[in-house]
Amino acid sequence: MSVSLAELIASTSELSSLPTTTMQMMKLLDDETVEASRVLEVIEKDPSLTANLLKLANSAFYGLRRKVGSTREALILLGNQTIVTLAFATSMGDVLRGPLSAYRLDRNALWHHALGTALAATHLASISGDQETRERAFTAGLVHDIGKLLLNRPLKSKLDQLPPDCGFSCLLEAETNILGYNHAEAGASLAEAWNFPAYLVGVIRNHHENPDDSPEGNLIRTVSVANLITCHLGWGGGTGEISEDNFWEGVSGFGFDEDILRELMEKLPADLDGMLGMIGESL
Repeated sequence: MSVSLAELIASTSELSSLPTTTMQMMKLLDDETVEASRVLEVIEKDPSLTANLLKLANSAFYGLRRKVGSTREALILLGNQTIVTLAFATSMGDVLRGPLSAYRLDRNALWHHALGTALAATHLASISGDQETRERAFTAGLVHDIGKLLLNRPLKSKLDQLPPDCGFSCLLEAETNILGYNHAEAGASLAEAWNFPAYLVGVIRNHHENPDDSPEGNLIRTVSVANLITCHLGWGGGTGEISEDNFWEGVSGFGFDEDILRELMEKLPADLDGMLGMIGESL
């Protein structure tokens, strides 16, 4: 008999809760009026996070004219929400970097997929005209596949016969047949256990579904296309690389202009490599 998602979460001790700093960053992300003093209070209690943020702020990605020597300076120059978003991404990296053998993902592979999806979603959201989607796209893209963290252990000995080019539908069907639920459903349950806001739970649950009936429709649509883009470019999250024909068929119903998608796919590798370079990694 399959273990319920609640039982699986409870028995997976390393995922039963997020690190304290990450949880605090999540709360700050959802507060558009958060004060700088509160951001500083959370970040400066974590020396590793502080060091990484200063490295990010001083990177060529932001092109600041002077060297940033403190979190307070970074807040002044980049703004509260940018710093909170970067802090959340940095702290989530520790959660997403591990290997997932059930999905044939080496160390950092899911992290690169998640970060690429987050960057692509941010770009797509910036042209949507929807302020709420723009504000939430990066975070939603970053966490959309957290369900794979939860399913890796129970699937380790059962997914290894899947063909390496198994696509979205194949993977979802296999997960459901084996466990009774898929990684999107598992991710939504994990997000609820981690006290993620409702809109993120909705995106995680529905990022492989038709978004039209969901209150998070625009955000789901954005993350879904971003997810397809990263898989097409070769940073799959446990599925095979999506062919050219399958990619264009997959994005055809989402309403994004083909020229915009082609432009994004040309620039995304450099953007992802640049973001990774800021934290001492590379593709």
